Amino acid sequence: MKNVHAKSRRANRRFRLLILLANLMCAAGASAETCGNVAEGEKNLYWGDLHVHTAYSLDAYAYGAIATPKEAYAFARGQPLRMANGETAVIDRPLDFTAVTDHAATYDVMYLCTDPTYQDNTYCSAIREGRGTQEKARDVFNKYLLPLVTDAPPQPPSMCAEAGIDCRAASASQWRRTQFAANEANEPCAFTALIGYEWTATPKGRHWHRNVIFRSEHVPDQAVDYVHFPEVTSLWRELANHCQLEDGCDVVTIPHNINWADGGPTFDVESAEPEHLRNRARYERLAEIHQEKGNSECLPKHINDSGDDCRFERLTDNAAKKRLMASEDIAPDDAWRRMRSSYYRSLLGRGLRAYERSENGLNPMMLGAISSTDSHFGTPGKVREIDYSGGIASLWLNDEERLALPGYNPGGLVGVWAAENTRSAIFDALQSRAAYATSGPRIGLRFGATATNACDQNQVEYLASMGGVLPASAAAVPTFTVQANRDEKKLAAVQIIKGEFWNGMISEQTIAIAEFPEGQDTACVSWDDVQFNAKAPAFWYARVLEEPSPRWTKALCERNELCDRFPEGDRDIAERAWSSPIWNLP
Repeated sequence: MKNVHAKSRRANRRFRLLILLANLMCAAGASAETCGNVAEGEKNLYWGDLHVHTAYSLDAYAYGAIATPKEAYAFARGQPLRMANGETAVIDRPLDFTAVTDHAATYDVMYLCTDPTYQDNTYCSAIREGRGTQEKARDVFNKYLLPLVTDAPPQPPSMCAEAGIDCRAASASQWRRTQFAANEANEPCAFTALIGYEWTATPKGRHWHRNVIFRSEHVPDQAVDYVHFPEVTSLWRELANHCQLEDGCDVVTIPHNINWADGGPTFDVESAEPEHLRNRARYERLAEIHQEKGNSECLPKHINDSGDDCRFERLTDNAAKKRLMASEDIAPDDAWRRMRSSYYRSLLGRGLRAYERSENGLNPMMLGAISSTDSHFGTPGKVREIDYSGGIASLWLNDEERLALPGYNPGGLVGVWAAENTRSAIFDALQSRAAYATSGPRIGLRFGATATNACDQNQVEYLASMGGVLPASAAAVPTFTVQANRDEKKLAAVQIIKGEFWNGMISEQTIAIAEFPEGQDTACVSWDDVQFNAKAPAFWYARVLEEPSPRWTKALCERNELCDRFPEGDRDIAERAWSSPIWNLP
C-alpha cells in the first residue's frame, strides 16, 4: 500500500511483550511494588469506565437497579452482583479504575425518597411504588424524571416546596454519600475510584450531558446540578468558583451521548464569548465517543449516504431528526446538518475552524476520545456482547421483547497510559488526553507522530503522542505510527482519520493504512502524510478494527431460534478502538 512502511518483526515482538505485560497488570490491578517505581517517561495501560449509574439515579432506581455505589465499585473489581430479577452479573476481567456518575439533578429526590421517614410523602411514595414492572417504571420516568431534566428551564421536584423539606441539604447529603463510597473503594496502586457525577442537561430531549470527574477527594460541597445551573457556561463558572487548584481541587467535564445532542448552544464555538471558550478549553478535554446509547463518532455528510464509515452502532437517527424538526420547524437536510455538527468528528472540525479565527491561538475543542458503558444497573465494565441483554429498560423484558428493541449496545471502555494506578496519575492521563476509546474489547493501542518509520526501529520515540500537538520542527512530510494488539479477536484493519481546515472549508478523510485479510495478533504501521499542509490546522486519529464477531442481538436470536423473525438482529459487527487525536496548530 502506498506510503505505508513494512512492519518490523523486532518492533512487533517488542510491542507485543509490552502490551501483554500491561494487560496482565490491568487484569490483576497494578501491584504496590510497581506503583511509584515506574521508570521516567514510562507508562502503563489501565482500563476503566467513567460513566456508571446506580440506584442513586432516579431512572436507574425506577427500572430496577438495586446496586449502591459501593457495590458498583466492588463489581468493577470482579465481585458478583445480584440483580433485582434474580440474575447474577459479573465481569471476568476487573477494571483498574471507575467513576460512579449518578444524576446530580436527582440527588435530593433519591436521598429523601429512600428514607423511610418520608413514607407519607406522596411524591416519594409514588417513586417507591413505581418499581416492579416495565409499565410502572416508565410512568415514574415520564412523571418524575423528565420534568427535572427536559423542561427549559428545569423545575425542582414539587415536594421541595413543602414545609420542612430542605432539598438542597438533601442533595448535599447524597453527594457526601457518593464521595464516601468512592473514597472507601479507592486503593492506590490497585484500584482507583474517582469521584464524579452527571450533569444531566436534556432540554426538549436533547442530550447535552456531561460527566463531571474530579482529581481527588477535594471537591465542592455541593454538586453543580442541571436543575440549579441549566447552562453549560454556568456549570463551568460554578466549578471555577468552587473547585480551585490551590485547594487541591481539579476537574474535567466529559460530554457524552453527543449523538443525541442535535447541535445547539452547548457546543457553540462560533459565537461564544471568550470566557466560554477559555472554560471549554480548560474543562472539556475529552468526549465520550461510544456508550450503550450508540456511537457518536460521525454521521455521513448527506442524509441519504449509506457508506460504511459512519454506520457502526448508529442509533435513532430518524427519531432524533424528527424530534429536531418538530421542535424547530426545520427542513430534513438542515436537521441532519445540525445533528451531524455535534458528533465527535464534526466537533474536532469545528475546533479547527475556531482556532483559525481566534486571535490568541486557542482551539476550544481539543477533545480526546474515551468510551464507557453508561450502565444503569451499577455494572461498570460489563461490555461483552455475549453477556448483554438490553439497555436501561430491559430488566423485566424477555428475550423476544429485547430483540424488538435492538438499538442499544453494551457500551465501551476507556484505556489510559498513566504512570501508575492512582487518582492523580489516572486524572493526569485523562486531562492530557493520553487516553483512547474502545467499543468493548481491550485492544492495545498507541498512536503518535514519529520522526521516521518507527516500525523499523527497536524503540519508538514520539514527536507527539495521542492527545498532543505536532511540533513546529516536524518534517515536511510527517510520519504517523500506529501500534496495536488484539484482544479476543484478531485485528482486521488500521485506519487514520484526518480532518483539515483550509480555504474556509473543513475536509475529512478516512485512510486505510493497513488491512489484514487473515487477521493479525499485533500490528505496527507507519504512514507518511504526503498531502500535509504545514499551514493548515488539522487533526489525525487512529481507528483499529477487529475481525467481525456476533452482535449481542445475534447471540440472543440464535439462542431462542428467533433470527427469522428478527433479521436485523442476526448480524456481525467489527469491534474497534479510537485513539485521541494529534493536532497541527500552526
